[in-house]
Amino acid sequence: MTPESREFFRKAILSVLDTNGTKYGLALRAIRSFLEIYGFRNAPGDDILKEMEYLCDKGFAEGVGKQISPENTAWRITAAGRDFLALNEQ
Repeated sequence: MTPESREFFRKAILSVLDTNGTKYGLALRAIRSFLEIYGFRNAPGDDILKEMEYLCDKGFAEGVGKQISPENTAWRITAAGRDFLALNEQ
């Protein structure tokens, strides 16, 4: 992935999380499905997980703890992520 396409990929992930907007977040499969809207068809799960880790490290997203089935990780956007999208709309 080029630096430009990686940036767009990260913004697309944030947009997907922002659109969901619930406290329950989205799991990997849902994120992958919604990324198709942004032109990322069948994005590899490993790529999404890598970028989710990056976005979490930056404070733009966070993992959602689950009491039942904690192995099914989900993420949601943070206030910092929403601010980033608001300041960087295209």
